[in-house]
Amino acid sequence: MDIWRVILSCLIVLVLSGCAISIDEPNPQTEPVGDQAATEQDMRQDEQQTEDEAEPSSNMLTQIFEHFFEPSPEDLRQIDDENAKQLHYLALGDSLTDGVGDEYSQDGYVGRLADSLLTWPSISEVEVDNRGKRGRRSDQLLKLVKKGHYDEELQQAQLISLTMGGNDVMKVVKQDLFNLKRDAFDAELQAYEKRYSKIIDGIRAKNPTVPLLLVGFYNPFSIVTNEANEFDTIITEWNNVIERVASKDSNACYVSVEDLFDSNEELVYHTDFFHPNAKGYEKMKERILEAMGQCKMEKKINKEIGFEE
Repeated sequence: MDIWRVILSCLIVLVLSGCAISIDEPNPQTEPVGDQAATEQDMRQDEQQTEDEAEPSSNMLTQIFEHFFEPSPEDLRQIDDENAKQLHYLALGDSLTDGVGDEYSQDGYVGRLADSLLTWPSISEVEVDNRGKRGRRSDQLLKLVKKGHYDEELQQAQLISLTMGGNDVMKVVKQDLFNLKRDAFDAELQAYEKRYSKIIDGIRAKNPTVPLLLVGFYNPFSIVTNEANEFDTIITEWNNVIERVASKDSNACYVSVEDLFDSNEELVYHTDFFHPNAKGYEKMKERILEAMGQCKMEKKINKEIGFEE
């Protein structure tokens, strides 16, 4: 920093010395008596000429300061725009990823998240590949991953989000609807944890570094009947599985949305009282962005797309 100050000082001195105008005072002993001083008009012309000739010095100083000092935010934004990259975003999962219930047809949280990512200076475009499907369970997704159904998509992805687990719970509910026992959920939970882990392993086999957003799920019965509140503990335990899997992966981020749908006071449910509506998906998107900030996902994504700050 000191060497630049010295260089800048030298440049300023050179500019000032090269553009300075010397005005000699008249010597009364050498001036002819008949021409003692210039007229007032001549003096004004001399002053104007001095000001005009001094302007280049000011302009050059401005150019020097602009050259050596930091660029403005507008300049930095222009630099970012020139270096911004396209982001390939792959969304896997169930109806939450599919965006079921979104009355505005904006692909639920997926479309809203993609729009938000466009505000990042590193991203010029978000190419979304939404493979969410209503009713999909973890065993079904695992089969697709094992068979290589998503191999090309996984290899190209620079960001992946996943919602999975709600339909696994519903399978237990439908099987023992009139004789629900805690043991049935506990047994299925162990199988779910193995399947979920294998899904992540399958993703990593095709793409070892892609940032992962592992989104939890919520208790859809919380607003239907008070008796369903016993599911809160079950849902929390299943979400804990997702969180544990995420904690073992340095490029994964767990996103909890369980509390966003524990009531409908803010009208976050679709008319089926099971899926989120547009407002519910907006809240999911906000929660995902919050979690991404805590997980420093922007830095991970920038590295993935090759954006150099």
